[in-house]
Amino acid sequence: MPGYIYLFYDACSVLALATLVMALCIRRLYKGRNNKLFLILCVFLTFTAILDIVTEYMDHFIVLREYHTLVRFVLTTLYFVFHNVMAPLYLFYIISVMGLWYRVRNRLTVLTYFWLIPYGIDLIILILNIFNGKVFYYDENYQYIRGPLVTVLYVVAFYYGILTMIVLLKYRHLIGKSWFWSLFAMVPFNMLSLFIQFYYPDYRIEIFVSTMMFIEVAIIVHRPEDMMDDIVGMQSYVAFMSAVRTVFDAGTPTCYLMIRINNYRLLRRNLGMINYIDLITNVSNKINQTCSLSNMSCETYYLEQGSFVITTEMDKYDVLLNTAHAINAYLVKPVKLGHMEVMLNTCTCMVRYPEDISSLEGLLNFEGTFNSKIKSTGCVTLLADEMEDKGFRMRNDMDAIISRGIDGHRFLMYYQPIYNVATGKFSTAEALIRLIDIEYGFVSPGLFIPAAEESGAIHDIGDYVIDEVCRFVGSLDFKEMGLDYIEINLSVAQCIESNLHDKIKQCMERYGVRPDQINLEITETAADYAPEITDRNIEMLANDGIRFSLDDYGTGYSNVSRVVQLPLEIVKLDKSLVDDMDIPVMWTVIKKTVQMLKRMNKKILVEGVEDKRAVDKFTEIGCNYIQGFYFSKPLPEKDYIAFIRKHNCQDGGD
Repeated sequence: MPGYIYLFYDACSVLALATLVMALCIRRLYKGRNNKLFLILCVFLTFTAILDIVTEYMDHFIVLREYHTLVRFVLTTLYFVFHNVMAPLYLFYIISVMGLWYRVRNRLTVLTYFWLIPYGIDLIILILNIFNGKVFYYDENYQYIRGPLVTVLYVVAFYYGILTMIVLLKYRHLIGKSWFWSLFAMVPFNMLSLFIQFYYPDYRIEIFVSTMMFIEVAIIVHRPEDMMDDIVGMQSYVAFMSAVRTVFDAGTPTCYLMIRINNYRLLRRNLGMINYIDLITNVSNKINQTCSLSNMSCETYYLEQGSFVITTEMDKYDVLLNTAHAINAYLVKPVKLGHMEVMLNTCTCMVRYPEDISSLEGLLNFEGTFNSKIKSTGCVTLLADEMEDKGFRMRNDMDAIISRGIDGHRFLMYYQPIYNVATGKFSTAEALIRLIDIEYGFVSPGLFIPAAEESGAIHDIGDYVIDEVCRFVGSLDFKEMGLDYIEINLSVAQCIESNLHDKIKQCMERYGVRPDQINLEITETAADYAPEITDRNIEMLANDGIRFSLDDYGTGYSNVSRVVQLPLEIVKLDKSLVDDMDIPVMWTVIKKTVQMLKRMNKKILVEGVEDKRAVDKFTEIGCNYIQGFYFSKPLPEKDYIAFIRKHNCQDGGD
C-alpha cells in the first residue's frame, strides 16, 4: 500500500512540475540567469521525480529478474545524481537572486570549498558505489538495500540546506520580505522531509514537498504576470526595478545599455496600436537575438514607452558594447513592418555602475530622461565620454541646478522691450526669466524650463515670475516711465492650476497693480491642454480685466478656432515666420494671416526681428508691435529702465 501512495505523490509532482515548466516556457520565463536557473531546477526535479517513479514501480509492481538489477542500479544512481545536485543548484540560484554572484565569483577558493567540493564528494562515493556497494546495492532477492555511505548523501544535503539558510539570513536585506520568506521556507520544509525519508525510507514525500515549494517560489518570486511582458518577450519594468535594487544593495558592478525610441508617440499614433505593437515586438526580437549571438549572459527589459534596457556584469562591458553597436546598426536603418518600412528616431547609451552613476535614484532618473540629456548622433553614446562635456553635466544636474536657483534666489527677471508701431515708442515689454547658477553660470531657459515642467518646479518658478513682475509694475520706476503693461508667460502647468486666479489676483493687490497693467501670454499648447480648466482660468482672469496674448502663433497647428474662442487681445507671430519672409509663398501666407487676424480685431506682434528691413516689411503689412534683437536683447530690470528712459524721450523711439 505505501508504494501506491507514494507513487501517486510522485505522479502528482511530475504533473505539477511539467505544467510549471510548460508555463515558464510559454511565458518565456527562461530569459536571464535567475529565470534560467529556476527552470533548470524545475527540469532536474522533474527528472528526479520520473526516476523515482520508475524505480518505485520496478521495486513494487513488476516481477524482478536478474537483468533488472543493472537497469535499477543505473536508474537509482541517476536518481541520486539529479536529486543531490538540487541542493547546490538551489544555493547557486539563491546567490543569483540576491545579486551575490559577483562576490562569489571573485572568491574562487571559497566557491570551490563551500559549494563544489561537497557535491564532488557525493559524485565520488556514487562512482565508487559501482564497485563497493557502500551507498546502496541489491541483495540476492533483488531487494534494494541502503549502505552505510548513504548517510553521507543526506549529510551533504543538510550541509547545503544550512549553508543556504546562512546566506539568506546574512543577506536578507537585499531582497523583500515576501521573497525572503518564500525562498527561506524551501529549506526547512525540505530538510524535514529529508529527515523523515532518511528514517522512514518508504515515506518518499521529499519530491512532493519540493514541488509544492517550487510552485510557491514561482508564484511569489517569479510572478510571471508582473515580471514578464508577454507581448514583446522581455522582462518588465517591475522586474527591472527589482533587479536594479538588488544590484545596488549588493554593490555589484554592472553595465547598462539603454535604448530609447524617441518618436514612439508619433509611431503609435500613425501606425495604430496593432502595428505599433508589432514594431516593438520586432525590435525586441532583434535585441534578444543579437544578445543571444553574443554568447553573453545578460538580462533584457522592456520598460514601455519605447524604452529598452540590457544589463550584464562589468567584465562583459566590451561584449555589451559590441552588442550595442550591432543593435544600433539595425535601429538606424528603416525597420520592416509588413509592407512598410518604418524609420525610428533612437538614442542609445552605455552606462556603468558605479563608475558613471553611483546611486539608485541617479540611475533611474537618468534612464527616464537620458535621451533629453545626451546629443542624438545616431551612434552608441558612452556616458563616461559625455560626462566630460559641460553641456551634458549641466543637463544631467538640471534638477539640482533648479533647486539651487530656487533656494539661493539665483533666478532673475529680464525684460525685452516691445516697440509700438503706432506711437513710435517702447510701451511694454516681455518678462523673461533667467538663471545664473553658482557652478555653471548662465543656464539657458531652453534647458531649465522643460526640466522644471517635468519635475514640477515650474510652479515655484511661475510664482516667482508673477511676484517679481507685479513688484516691478507696482514700483515708482514703472509709473514714471509711462509704460502700458508687462507680458508674463504662463506655462502649461500654470494654466491648469486650480488656484491660478486667486494667486494672481492676490499678488496684484499686494503690489497695487491694475489688471490692465498685466498681459498674460499663453501658447497654443497651453490653451489646448485640459481646455476645461484652462478656459475657466482664462475666463476668470479676463473678467477681472487682465488681457491675454497668444504666443508663438505660426508653430504647431495654429488652431484658428481657439483664437476666436479665447479672449485674446494680441497674437504674437513666431520668429519662424520672420525667418521665412523672403520665401515668396510664405510671405503671401504671412500677409494673409495678418489680414485675417486684423479682421478678427486682434493686434499683431511679431517676434524675432533682427534687422531694419524686417521692421519695415512687417510694419508695412500692419503689425502693431515689433520685438527682437534689432531693438534690444532682454535686459535686467535696471538696464531696461535705463533703456526706456533713453529711447522713449527720443522722437520715433529708435
